[in-house]
Amino acid sequence: MRYWINLFFIFLTTFAYGEDKTTLYDFRYWSAPDHTRIVIDKEEDTLFNIRGYDNHVVISFDDAEVLSETFSNIFFKDSRIQKVRIKREKSTIKLIVHISKKFKLKHFTLDPNTKYKHHRLVVDIVDSEVKVAKKITKPDSPPSIRNQKIILIDAGHGGEDSGAIGKNKSLEKNVNLAIARKLVAIINQNKDLNAVLSRSGDYYVPLTKRLTIAQNQKATMFISIHADSVESINAKGASVYTLSEKGNNSKLARQLEESQNVVDQFGGVETVIDNDQFLKNILTDYSRKDREKQSFELAQEIISQLEKIGPIHKKIPQKANFVVLKSPSIPSVLVETAFISNPTQEKRLTNKRQQQKIAQSIYQGIVNYYQELD
Repeated sequence: MRYWINLFFIFLTTFAYGEDKTTLYDFRYWSAPDHTRIVIDKEEDTLFNIRGYDNHVVISFDDAEVLSETFSNIFFKDSRIQKVRIKREKSTIKLIVHISKKFKLKHFTLDPNTKYKHHRLVVDIVDSEVKVAKKITKPDSPPSIRNQKIILIDAGHGGEDSGAIGKNKSLEKNVNLAIARKLVAIINQNKDLNAVLSRSGDYYVPLTKRLTIAQNQKATMFISIHADSVESINAKGASVYTLSEKGNNSKLARQLEESQNVVDQFGGVETVIDNDQFLKNILTDYSRKDREKQSFELAQEIISQLEKIGPIHKKIPQKANFVVLKSPSIPSVLVETAFISNPTQEKRLTNKRQQQKIAQSIYQGIVNYYQELD
C-alpha cells in the first residue's frame, strides 16, 4: 500500500509541473470472451507506441501526463490481464500490461463524437490460441433436439458503445442485454427452440461479426434488441424493423440507420457487408424475396404481441438499411422495445418485471410465426 501511495504522489508531483505535456484523460477496460479491450482517452496529437512481447504489452506515450482523478482507472485485472503497471522513463509514460495467455494485438484510434468528447486509442488484446474440443462419438440426438430451430438473439450495442442514454442516465446497452437474456431463457424452455446470444456481457461486438456468429451457429432466425431514442421526451411505443437496402424515407428511420450503422466504428475499420461481394451475391439471390416476406411476417407477429402489453409507435413493420439485418436467407428483425428517451418508458425499460413482459411478448411472436409456417 505504501508503494502505491508513494508512486501516486510521485506522479502527482510530476504532473503538476508538466506544462507542455499531452494529457491522458481516462482509461477503460472491457472483457469479452475472446479479447480484452483497453480504451484510453487522449489528446488528438498524442504520440504513442505499442509493442507486444511474449507475456506483456507496452503502451508508451511521449511527453504525457495522467490526471490524478483518473489515475486509479489504469489498474485492471481479468482472466486475460494479470496486472497493469505504470512507469515513467524521462518524458515517456509506459503502461505495462501483463498477459496470462498467448495473444495478438490490434489497435486503432477513434475521433470524438456526441458521446465521447476526447480522441481515443483502442487496444485489443485478442486470444491467439483456438480451443479445439476433443472429438467425442455420441449416439444420434433425439429428433426433438436434432431438429431444433436456432435463434440468434442480438443485444444491441455494448462496451464502449453505450447506445442511447435515457433522461435518467439509463444506458441502452444494459437494457438491451437484460431483455435479451430474459428472452433467451424463455426460448430455451421450449424443447423445439435453441436461443444463442450474440454477446453475453458488457463488451462490443462489431456489426458484421454478429452476422458471422449467426452463420456459425446455423441460426434460422435473427432478432436484434434495441431501445429507441429521439429528442422529444413524449415519443413512446415499440416498433419492429425489417431490412430495406434502399433505406427508408421517414426521418426517424433515417436517424436510426445512421445511429445504428455508424457504431461499427467501435470495431475499428472493417469491411462492412455492403462491400462483401460474396454476401452481396447471396442477397441478390431469389431467396432474398422469401427472406423479406418471412421477416415481415415475423415482425407482424411480434408487434401483435407487444401491442398487448404497451403502446406501439408503428403498428406496421418498418423498413431500414440496418447492417445487422443482412443475415442471408433467414428472417431477421430489429425490435425497438420502447423509447428510452421518454422518462416514463425509460422507467419501464429498466424494470425487471416489465423486461420479462417484453421478452415474453417477443417469444410469443416467435412461436406464433413458426406455428403459421407449420
